[in-house]
Amino acid sequence: MKIKAWFRKFVAGLAIGVGAAIPGVSGAAIAVILRVYEDIIAAVNNFRRKFGWALTVLIPILLGIAIAVVICIITFSYAFEHLMFVLICAFAGFLIGSFPGITDEVKGEKLNKKNALFIVIGIIFVAMLGVLSVILGLNNFGPAEAFLTMPWWLYLVIIPVGAIAAVALIVPGLSGSFLLLLLGFYRPLVDYTVLWTKEILGLGVTQSFTHVLSLLGMLGCFAIGCLLGVIFIAKLMNLLLEKYRTHTFFTIIGFVLGSIVILFFNYDIFNYYRVWIDPTLGDTYNIHPLMPFYFEMLIALVVLVGTAILSYLLIKAQRKHQLEVEQEVRE
Repeated sequence: MKIKAWFRKFVAGLAIGVGAAIPGVSGAAIAVILRVYEDIIAAVNNFRRKFGWALTVLIPILLGIAIAVVICIITFSYAFEHLMFVLICAFAGFLIGSFPGITDEVKGEKLNKKNALFIVIGIIFVAMLGVLSVILGLNNFGPAEAFLTMPWWLYLVIIPVGAIAAVALIVPGLSGSFLLLLLGFYRPLVDYTVLWTKEILGLGVTQSFTHVLSLLGMLGCFAIGCLLGVIFIAKLMNLLLEKYRTHTFFTIIGFVLGSIVILFFNYDIFNYYRVWIDPTLGDTYNIHPLMPFYFEMLIALVVLVGTAILSYLLIKAQRKHQLEVEQEVRE
């Protein structure tokens, strides 16, 4: 693989990793937008038959994802607490601006009643996840308390949780981190990973190796679940793309539109709105006193427009590159 192509896949992996780390943003949708989604599906499904080729596709993407997820877990913890609405608008702008990149996949197809129905189904399905997260969150549903003691059964539960998160890594429009948030596992997994890593490395706290096995066990079980989920769902998506490509992509369009909705309506951002209205509720979100809600909304609007324009320009550049490649092939 040429260095330029390798680097392009690595950058795509970084973008996918950022999307995977943010509740409401679909890493798989970003893969579709950056035109590496079908390569990933093909590589996973042909991993044994075309081992060398599959590695050249997956290694730069997986490396980018891993680096981005680690950076995001560390960086976004502050932004989620102090500037969540700005962060949400940044990713909404990215999805809105890059949306034409997804519609390119159904270019030339008519938007008839059947295709419109697939879009509506996708929108409703994903939007209802946002509603469900608010309902469950307000009723204090969640397994966070179990992470304090890490009983043996929690490791077994984390495996299927990882598989569910992996479903969203493969299905564009569904956010893996959002599904974890919905199940009550997102914040505990992130918070305890950061806390125990700081303890082990002695960063800002007294160095301790008490939770080394807990950390390795938690991340190991989650990784096993993700691997199993990716293998199974990748095969299913490969089948759908081969036999029902058009309908699959129209459903994906609905998923992506729905994901834009749930960015602004899920349990975490709902609580953030509540703190805007009543700052005394800020036990989870410590909104900065110099950032009142109207000022943050103004900044968020600028960020939304800016990221939308930037991502659309990237799509235009990608279209141009694709046309040049196709022209070279014809010549």
